[in-house]
Amino acid sequence: MQREDLKCQKILELKYLVSLFIVFFSSSLEKRTYKELYKYYDEEVLIEQTDVQVPNGKLYNILGKEDRVYIGFSPSKFDNFDFMVLLDKSNKVKLVRVLVYRENYGSEITSKRWLRQFIGMTEPKNYVDAISGATISVNSMKYSINKLIKSL
Repeated sequence: MQREDLKCQKILELKYLVSLFIVFFSSSLEKRTYKELYKYYDEEVLIEQTDVQVPNGKLYNILGKEDRVYIGFSPSKFDNFDFMVLLDKSNKVKLVRVLVYRENYGSEITSKRWLRQFIGMTEPKNYVDAISGATISVNSMKYSINKLIKSL
């Protein structure tokens, strides 16, 4: 019995070292994505880029899961902001997070409460809740997610 426990412990240590290696050599956006995915799944996961062409970003498979994650960018008034969208196997939105927001105004779109309205989307959405002072960012996020869903 101890031999099996030791073997399981070694496998866990190896998995941890591999994930540290991958995260260490990943871009800062991928590192933030790993952090958000860890919060969602409550375990370390690894991502692998797919060959699927998507607008303004990259689509990744989540190893060991049927889900995929999109890491992309969208324009705001003066700069771009980066975000991620977690999709299930039927391209239904499971989670949306803004990874980096670079503007002085409009950061309210990073609110988990506001981003919740995209969860469950399978079709493009015409209407989203407005945020005073963040009109450009709100419309840009809506447009980007709609464009992603249409492209899949």
